[in-house]
Amino acid sequence: MILGKSFKKALQLIIPIALGLFLVWYSYNATTPEDRKTIVKYVSEADLFWVGLSISIGILSHISRAIRWNYLLQPLGYAPKLRNNLLIVLIAYFANLGIPRSGEFLRATALTTYENVPFEKGFGTIVTERVVDLIMLLLVIAVALVLQTDIILSFLNENGIGLIGSAVILAVAILGLLIAIRVI
Repeated sequence: MILGKSFKKALQLIIPIALGLFLVWYSYNATTPEDRKTIVKYVSEADLFWVGLSISIGILSHISRAIRWNYLLQPLGYAPKLRNNLLIVLIAYFANLGIPRSGEFLRATALTTYENVPFEKGFGTIVTERVVDLIMLLLVIAVALVLQTDIILSFLNENGIGLIGSAVILAVAILGLLIAIRVI
């Protein structure tokens, strides 16, 4: 039994690392030598200030998502470690690179494995998080539409869509939004 547990722990460590190495190897081999030269050229020309700022904001967004997830789990009686939540979020993003939308299921499964949170509760918080994300996205779109109306209308006019066409597009979008809200 002890050998079985240590073997299982070893597999839990080795398999993700092996999968990561395989994906790096696969990505490298999937590019042509010309593509690799182009990538190296663009990376060497990048402004390090903006790269560093982008990386910092990205890290903060992942930490923020892990903290927000803890806030959603607390009323359910669970208090996972922030470090575990952060690593689970990062694993989910990585999984989504290979199989889109698989990360959400993986997040709930990993939370069950490492923090003993039932899958249904973990997945429920993930769905709640996505609904909040959708509401925030719609809010940003609405603000952009209000603040940039003149730019949007001039763009539509330049492309042959007049005021009536814009109104029809807006009406269809609002109807689609109402149907989506009703379905949800």
